Amino acid sequence: MEESGIAALQRQQIEITIGELLLTSDYYMRQETIERIRHLISHADYSLDITRFSDMAREELSELGLLQ
Repeated sequence: MEESGIAALQRQQIEITIGELLLTSDYYMRQETIERIRHLISHADYSLDITRFSDMAREELSELGLLQ
């Protein structure tokens, strides 16, 4: 299935948020950012293609237990 335009934007937003997570070392900021990522993923369009995430993003999402 082809990824919709909204799903592509959501994927970019998730990638940016993962970048923010990697840039912060503060525990509470990291927890807040992880919750934001969970929220973005849970409300993402059904056509979101997780194979289009960058390797770095897929690795981080796997470590967080957010990829199936």
